[in-house]
Amino acid sequence: MIETFLRPPRSLGEYLADVVRVVGVLSVTAAAVWWQLADVAVVALALIGVFLPRFLGARPAFDAAFTIAVLVASWSSVLDLYRSVVGWDVVVHFFTNGLIAAMAYLLLARLGVLPAVIDSRYPTVAAIGITTTLGFTAGVVWEFVEWAGHTFVDETIFVAYADTIGDLAAGGAGSLLAGLALRFLTAHNRSVASPRRTPTFG
Repeated sequence: MIETFLRPPRSLGEYLADVVRVVGVLSVTAAAVWWQLADVAVVALALIGVFLPRFLGARPAFDAAFTIAVLVASWSSVLDLYRSVVGWDVVVHFFTNGLIAAMAYLLLARLGVLPAVIDSRYPTVAAIGITTTLGFTAGVVWEFVEWAGHTFVDETIFVAYADTIGDLAAGGAGSLLAGLALRFLTAHNRSVASPRRTPTFG
């Protein structure tokens, strides 16, 4: 994975994905200059998601979409868009949870924990189910972090029962869609040497 991360970009898509990564790094600087420490922590935490696709050698379209989604989710919190824009949290949870679920599947497939979904015309029911479960799990962690932030860091972070359930439902739906699109999302980046393949679901 280190070799993949350090490899220079070789296509327009990879250059564009790296530009988004640069924006992510600059976002931390911007947050540090103009916002509070809690906001800096939120944006800095997003850097994990910003750099993960580079380590995994994700295909450029998936890489860029995932990185943009993570940055939008973090800045939506900093700019308080979840409360000021009606329905914005549902949209963000739908897309971000789905992309996180697919990226988690790709990570586990690269590590050899899960089978790669690359040799069949469509993902199997098992792969879709696992992706949806990964998305729900990420959604629960997300809501727990929001609760912890509200309880121990900043009481202005919005936490409510109906909001939590709605966010989990939206994230689950997005993860199901990601499972259906898993073969496309987790296909190998052709400019990266293919990693060791794991058996596909039969």
